[in-house]
Formats: sequence, C-alpha cells, structure tokens
Amino acid sequence: MKVLVAGVGNVLLGDDGFGVEVAGRLGAAPLPDGVRVADFGVRGVQLAHELLDGYDGLVLIDAVRLGDPPGTLSIIEPETWAEHAAPVPDAQDLARRGCSR
Repeated sequence: MKVLVAGVGNVLLGDDGFGVEVAGRLGAAPLPDGVRVADFGVRGVQLAHELLDGYDGLVLIDAVRLGDPPGTLSIIEPETWAEHAAPVPDAQDLARRGCSR
C-alpha cells in the first residue's frame, strides 16, 4: 500500500502553517514502508501531480475551522467534506461581484 501524507497551509498565516509544521516533524520520524510525508504548503498543483504517481491513500494535514476548541484533532472523511468546505465561487459569481477583468 502506498500512502501520501501531505502537510498543507500557508506558513505566513499563523495557524494555517500547522500542516506544514506537522509534515516537517513526521518526515523526520521513522515511517512504515510505503508512506511518504511531504510539505506541499500552498502548492496544490504540485500535490495534484504527486497524486498521479498512484497512491492508495491520502492524508491531508491542515488547520480547519470547525467550531471546536483550538487544538482539537478531527478526521474529515471524503463523504462529509462538502459539509465543511467553503463554497468556491465560479466565474459567473465573480463577474456578478464585479471581480472580472
């Protein structure tokens, strides 16, 4: 089994650098065979390319506001991610808000 553990986040935004810091610490620890830990920061395209290498599993480590006390660890399964994700505006939404070029 091949698993990618990806730390994501922007270290310039305080607690948003949480995933990056965890990836750095995990990367220095002994890991089971088939587990790769990497800091992807804000490089989502690089993460997408890495996933093309055929992983069986992906663990994303990031700070997310869920309304729990700071320091609470949560597991968000793919089936429930839509409940927690912020809506992403499409081009029409941006144009209606006057954000088009």
